[in-house]
Amino acid sequence: MFQSEVVLTLEEKVVRIERLFDAPVQLVWEVWTNPVHIEKWWGPKGFTNPTVEFDFKVGGSYRIVMRSPEGVDYPVKGKFLEITPFQSFVISDLVDEHPEEWVKDVQKMTGTTGDRDILNSKLRVQFEEAEGKTKVTLFTEFANNQVRDGFAKSGMKEGWSDSFEKLETNALPNPNQISLEKKLNHPQELVFNALSNPLTIDSWWGPSGFKTTTKTMDFKVGGKWIFTMLGPDGKVWPNTIEYKVIRKFDYMEYLHGSGEENKNDDFLVNVYLIALDKNQTLVKMQLTFPDTNVRNAVIGFGAIESGQQTLSRLNLYLDTEHKSP
Repeated sequence: MFQSEVVLTLEEKVVRIERLFDAPVQLVWEVWTNPVHIEKWWGPKGFTNPTVEFDFKVGGSYRIVMRSPEGVDYPVKGKFLEITPFQSFVISDLVDEHPEEWVKDVQKMTGTTGDRDILNSKLRVQFEEAEGKTKVTLFTEFANNQVRDGFAKSGMKEGWSDSFEKLETNALPNPNQISLEKKLNHPQELVFNALSNPLTIDSWWGPSGFKTTTKTMDFKVGGKWIFTMLGPDGKVWPNTIEYKVIRKFDYMEYLHGSGEENKNDDFLVNVYLIALDKNQTLVKMQLTFPDTNVRNAVIGFGAIESGQQTLSRLNLYLDTEHKSP
């Protein structure tokens, strides 16, 4: 199994932490910016994240509540200050809601007193890809070097090392897979019906700017959905899906490819519809390719962004068609 050490260095008012991941930058970016993935790995070992709010846009807010094994909550919050897709983002990191006991302990380590605002920081997360691997570098900027040194000695390296191990184990998919996840504020049955209705699926299926046209759709085990997708550039993409397993209303499995006999381009898709409550469903799509090279090539063509755009279009379709009274 690929392993990489966490490296911590000190710069002017900054703690720099870096770590290498054996995955393309698009995948690593996805698990850093999608709240469904963040709740799986954020925080030291033993911590959970019962609340992850992530309005990922410049000026948007985030709030993550980390809960310790003892049941103590450590909320962190702030705003997104800068975003450069697949390269970096910058957030403010405010400790306004952290427990008073934590504040006192950190003030002792940093040699500070008074207002807790001096413990706030700014975090830049930088992504660099080389040969299919991605280096993530964190630049945490503090009020001064005294606060920087206190935090550096307080276990930052160990805490981020734990988080990164959880990220690699719990959030990143296998080397030949892509995992897409999105929470929809609609019942499980409605989501399943949208995925299986040949009369309406064309209205939302596909990335932004694409138009889907169904030729035939036989939604049953052994049945096929044959359709084309017209891209913004005018290129037509043939598609064939063959259903292998269908379990109403929570699971389906199918082979997806071009349908062209001279191409061996099928990949397996597992779709899980998990009812989180009466009106909320977690959609999990796991795409499995013949090997890592094929997976990485598909990612390079924008498979992750396309998949997320398709799920967003599904969400918008359900919002429009099933408005609350």
